[in-house]
Amino acid sequence: MSRLRTLISSALIVVGLTGAAHANDDLVLVFAGCAGRMSAEMEHAWLVNDARADTWQTQRQRFVSILQAIMPRDRARETLSHRVEAKLAHSAILTTAKFGTDPRRSRLAKKQARIQVQSCQAMLLDG
Repeated sequence: MSRLRTLISSALIVVGLTGAAHANDDLVLVFAGCAGRMSAEMEHAWLVNDARADTWQTQRQRFVSILQAIMPRDRARETLSHRVEAKLAHSAILTTAKFGTDPRRSRLAKKQARIQVQSCQAMLLDG
């Protein structure tokens, strides 16, 4: 009975550690996505001469700092790739919102961009 208890305890510990590692992987991707979105917002603000560019730059840097602190070094390439993909996707949404010719699509894109950014900002302590 003692061996069975030890085996079950060991299995639970391994499963628990694996779950924590998976949660950390998800967290890395969430912060990488937010860093990418903030980069897109910052560059879009520069493009359209929006006074909030400095605010976006500050928020972007906060996400980059958090990302650097939690990212495993062996996942740097994958994380950067995810960040760039999020930036490009968000940039496309912002382009549609600002320059789209279909008013309905522009309105939906603006709403989607706002929701995505607000979900990122909510993760910051002063968000």
